[in-house]
Amino acid sequence: WMTLGSARSALYQVWLQLTTRTNPFDAVKHDAEKKGLAMGGRAISWCDACPLDEAKRITQILSKANGSNITVNDLFVSCISAAVTRQLIEHEEFMAPVDAHSRKYVARNINVCIPVHLRGGVILPNESLGNRIGAFVTRVPGEMTHDARGGGTQSCPSVRLMKVHQSLKRSKQSPAPFLSHYVAKFCSDYLPEQWTKNIFRRANCNACVAISNNRGHKNKIHINGMEVESAHGFLPLPPGIPIGVVVQSYAGVMSLSVTAEKWAVPDPDKFLRWCLDEYSRLLETAAKLEKSQ
Repeated sequence: WMTLGSARSALYQVWLQLTTRTNPFDAVKHDAEKKGLAMGGRAISWCDACPLDEAKRITQILSKANGSNITVNDLFVSCISAAVTRQLIEHEEFMAPVDAHSRKYVARNINVCIPVHLRGGVILPNESLGNRIGAFVTRVPGEMTHDARGGGTQSCPSVRLMKVHQSLKRSKQSPAPFLSHYVAKFCSDYLPEQWTKNIFRRANCNACVAISNNRGHKNKIHINGMEVESAHGFLPLPPGIPIGVVVQSYAGVMSLSVTAEKWAVPDPDKFLRWCLDEYSRLLETAAKLEKSQ
């Protein structure tokens, strides 16, 4: 598994780099620079997305309908990829209005970076948290019919979800997270900081977004006798990636938080609404399938 999987992971990484020569957000950044828009600062927002049980129910229904094993992580990566696509569409319409089906910058596929805890989040007794984080980059659908203004079919959200599921499953079953962890550790320990940053920037294969999935406590915790009502984490942006999203569960509630370059996501509240729009479409699809079963 390690030998063959490492070879396949390396080849897949090279293929992603060769077939994704630019980041779709490069044109957005260039346009912002040309217009003299403020380039500094970060945009952040967070929200509660849905009950965890509801998200699990959606994945169970769609898994049964498609003969697969869709996870909650697959579900939200699909929703986030849809939001990234809608953000690119809005940027392009702002830069130079074009026909919804003749786009120049909105890609049919985008790359996403997924951080992974090498032990699945398990920390043994008397063991420190440490830095046991790897990552992998994989390709997911970009623009689909229902993303375009005036277009759309009800099947598109579930089609996107299935493609995301297949892509993530292939990458999660590979040793890519382990390879990235050890390469990153070697670079940080032995190479100059600027070299390390450049390697990290190239290794992300022009990914548009980094998505971290964190499983929190099942029940509400207490600090000094006071109940913690909600908890939200934020993802530091990796070099070269303009958007970071954290998907988190806490006390039976799924939440989303976004950290992004301001030029990439001018309105982070709207970005999260797009995530929830895609989630609502999948919830509606699942409800119809459940009635028909």
